[in-house]
Amino acid sequence: MNTDKLKVIGTSVTLNEKLRRAAARDLPFEIEFEILNGVDCQRRGIMSPESFDIYDQWFHSLDLLWTAGSIQPVEVAKIDRWNHIGLPAGSSPGAPGHMRSNKAHGFGTRPTDVLFIQDDMTLGSATTPLIAMLPTTYNADSFAYMADAAAGLGVEMPESWAWLLDESWHGKCTLSKDPASSTVELALAARSAGLVDIEDPGDLSIEDIDALFEILAARQRTGHFAKLWASSEDSIRLMSGPSCVLGSLWSPAYYAIRGMGRKLTYAAPREGYRGWQSGLSLSAALPAEKLEMAYAYLNWWLDGVPGAIMARQGYYMSVTEPVRANLSPAEWDYWYEGLPASDDLPGLSAPIVVRKGEQREGGSHKERVERVAVWSTIMPEHNYLVRRWREFLDIRN
Repeated sequence: MNTDKLKVIGTSVTLNEKLRRAAARDLPFEIEFEILNGVDCQRRGIMSPESFDIYDQWFHSLDLLWTAGSIQPVEVAKIDRWNHIGLPAGSSPGAPGHMRSNKAHGFGTRPTDVLFIQDDMTLGSATTPLIAMLPTTYNADSFAYMADAAAGLGVEMPESWAWLLDESWHGKCTLSKDPASSTVELALAARSAGLVDIEDPGDLSIEDIDALFEILAARQRTGHFAKLWASSEDSIRLMSGPSCVLGSLWSPAYYAIRGMGRKLTYAAPREGYRGWQSGLSLSAALPAEKLEMAYAYLNWWLDGVPGAIMARQGYYMSVTEPVRANLSPAEWDYWYEGLPASDDLPGLSAPIVVRKGEQREGGSHKERVERVAVWSTIMPEHNYLVRRWREFLDIRN
């Protein structure tokens, strides 16, 4: 592997072109981004640590990568802004003892659950000098829909995850192909619709999985789900076309479609959002001579410029003050404070993605994150769930 170049794998929602250009401008070494869809990135991270230096993806994949021996510890002493990091579910990671992590912050894999490398080499919340992943971006996700279509179909408010399974949207609904995110969304939907009795949508038993997938398979056989998407680009094509009018959608895709002039509404479901945390891990195969470059890249992520780029597609950052310094007051007020936009605001994909006077659904950063119902997660019964998920996908293939 080239020792003069840092290779980063991840998805297009973080490894975008503006970020690449900013990194090339600010860092004194060459960086190569390899962009994969979420499932393929996770597979590569687990199976081929020699093929990358930095892994940029989700916290809920950490247990798999750590167990596989594909990543190595990150030393918090080498992270310049470590004491400024704030996480969406728990206290500051610089605090001593155990980070706060409870059901008030949502079911599933909360970022605090798997951050620190424990003395017995497992992952946990007790503070140690080593972490498995540097926390960077996070968000509260839901689904989007065409408001005109909802009115025409007679779908009643309030917005609910149950809409994903509502027959009113038959043949017009889309989902992500990622089982870790889609399963928790569908568990919320089925529970809210009264179709299943699930206590914890972030930790499904085999019986829960069977009950849920019986419902999903029936929907899939009749064509309830139009298509499923593997990447943010796929979801943009689906939700900007005529076939899908409702679907699970990531924030960058939503604002990209808004930038096209489409009248798309992002839901604030009555049950709460699906939360996720992303970050950066060091490959277990990272050459020693590249270690300094890798830490420089990790520290650069917390310096404000990457966070501002992420903010313009709707994402939050673990260190906020440098982000605020790199956003206009109007941008900060809209993206983080939840206030009406005082000007038209730019995005990454279009000159204008937010119109003056518009307000972000769900309110401020604090209000949105406090309403996370479940975090994307790798459940204890993950292998069985994935098998059932593949059967679900194969029904229409």
